[in-house]
Amino acid sequence: MYTFETSRTSDCDRRERGEWWRDQVSSIQCRMSFELAADYRGRIEHQRSDSYQVIRWWGDAEEISRDRQQVRTDPRDAYELVIPIHGALMLRQDDQTSHVAPTQMALISLDRSLDLRHGDGFSSIAFIVPRERLDLRLPRLSQSGVTLAAKLGLGRIVVDMIASLRENGASLAGSQFDAICDRIVDLLALTYNADTTAAVVDVQEGLVTSIRRFVRENAHDPGLTGAVVAARLGWSLRNIQTQLQRVDTTPSDLIREERLALARLRLQDPAWFRQSVTQVAYASGFGDLSTFSNAYRRHFGERPSDTRSAARDDA
Repeated sequence: MYTFETSRTSDCDRRERGEWWRDQVSSIQCRMSFELAADYRGRIEHQRSDSYQVIRWWGDAEEISRDRQQVRTDPRDAYELVIPIHGALMLRQDDQTSHVAPTQMALISLDRSLDLRHGDGFSSIAFIVPRERLDLRLPRLSQSGVTLAAKLGLGRIVVDMIASLRENGASLAGSQFDAICDRIVDLLALTYNADTTAAVVDVQEGLVTSIRRFVRENAHDPGLTGAVVAARLGWSLRNIQTQLQRVDTTPSDLIREERLALARLRLQDPAWFRQSVTQVAYASGFGDLSTFSNAYRRHFGERPSDTRSAARDDA
């Protein structure tokens, strides 16, 4: 399911706008507490699939909090990337307080306590990511409530892609929306590493990036193994294993992950609709349909045929 909707407080009675805003934001993001005016003014543009959400909102001053009880009673298993467009945001999470300006963005967890507030005339974009999608790429995500650069480099690319995704949301199919979001999550993981990792680790991260890039480019090869990766990159297999161990994965796990990502893209691509699920599996490097189907369902929470059917419906 993919939807693109706009709602605004001006559609409500003035005396009910604050309460409407509380209910609307809590239903979209998670259960939270609000301090705001009864005649609050705000607008939300919301696009979502079964996996991702992009939210653009404008609003008056408000203070928002999410405590441990709300986390327990309304768990979301998700991260939220908040990108201020106009006005600054005060954020506190994991005992860290940040003031996030429009040249920055903040990565927060919706399953930890948080406090945030902003003034009148504030506007922002939020990108909500299922926890497992980002944890797969950042298995050692050390903290949330962290501020990342959004003006230059990788951060700017992330912001531009999310903004473009929002602006073109009404013309996208659900499978296209999810495919673009998957790529944004890849870039967000790289941005997080670039902004939070010490320089001494940067070289090691570069090695891991090289390994991931090679595996991604050759995932379709059914003969790809850790030993092949090592030989082609000119390193020892032990070095490959050591580098990937740093990010809590192994050569075989990484190869399977990239093959699954490739298969998902092909299942969603109209150019591959003539190919059966079995043909897509084999063309994406899998040698056994049962192994592919079981791994796909564990990884994405649905069968390959479900992904194909949803993509056909969108097309």
